[in-house]
Amino acid sequence: MPTPELCVAFTCDTEDNHPNYVPGWKNLGSDYEKNPAVINWSWSKYWWKLRECFNGKKVPVTWLIRVDNGPVYDQMLTLFRDRIMEFKSSGDEIGIHIHTWSWDPTLSKWVQTTNPDYETKIVFDSVELFKRNLGFAPLSVRMGWNAMSNAIMRALDTNGILVDASAIPETASSGKFGKRDNVYNWCRVPSTPYHPSSDDYQSPGSMRILEMPISSLFSKESKLFGALVNRFSGTSVLVKLVPLARQLNLTPHGHFYITPWWSPSVYDKLISAYAKKAHRDGIAFLIGTFHACDILDPKTGIENPIFERCITDIIEEISLVNDVNVTYMTLSELSKRFNANPS
Repeated sequence: MPTPELCVAFTCDTEDNHPNYVPGWKNLGSDYEKNPAVINWSWSKYWWKLRECFNGKKVPVTWLIRVDNGPVYDQMLTLFRDRIMEFKSSGDEIGIHIHTWSWDPTLSKWVQTTNPDYETKIVFDSVELFKRNLGFAPLSVRMGWNAMSNAIMRALDTNGILVDASAIPETASSGKFGKRDNVYNWCRVPSTPYHPSSDDYQSPGSMRILEMPISSLFSKESKLFGALVNRFSGTSVLVKLVPLARQLNLTPHGHFYITPWWSPSVYDKLISAYAKKAHRDGIAFLIGTFHACDILDPKTGIENPIFERCITDIIEEISLVNDVNVTYMTLSELSKRFNANPS
């Protein structure tokens, strides 16, 4: 009997510092209440250190590079082109991370659009900027704020994207931080990879693009705590919740979101659950995601050793799973592996 296989991919939303309206990032966050926005890239001085957490263990990363048609445009592509190409040549994947921002002249701030025509335009413009600057087309994507709509999914598929990893099963949000962003709905999505329907992005269909949801294992506690965190997003109360949550081993995330701010308790359970799935089904796909800017501690302005240790501990735990063949892949490689073995 063949050894069970656990295929693992780490995706990174690789963009500027968190916005300055996110609690804790007032001083070092990007300013999205100006047009043009004032973008802060200060985390990037630790990008090499962050990559070494993976590269030192021979684990590839899928760096999803931020592009949009405003407010960031192709800034990241031009500022870090040499580094991006070096990472690509050494085995990492370079995909795209698209935010659907729109300038609201009445509010005088950048906000998330849900207009399907503009969503479509943003995707097309962003992919074109990516290709023009880097000379190749992206195969993998995660949308900013986990956003998705039928218009976005169709635009991604039309542009030849092989795989999207925006889905967070059993979650939805009508907006956070004063309802300006984080508008998404993944309540009905399967927890396993699927090819979406062109008429319903949450249902299996016949599109070429593959939706690979971020691995999840929600509990009643994480859902309740997540609702509490969403209620206080954008307020100072959220900052006070973080140390208390770590003491009580609470996290608002039931999915494989690697972060230094909340309790790491879900990681052990996720890894164990997907190892069991590999034994049961012969193969399992474990997908984690993180923000590159979390390598920066917004309080001190220097690197965050908690984040580095968290990443190292996760990789070591996965690598030590018993009686399973662990294979680290990029996101597009993972999608091809799934398509070759969809059962």
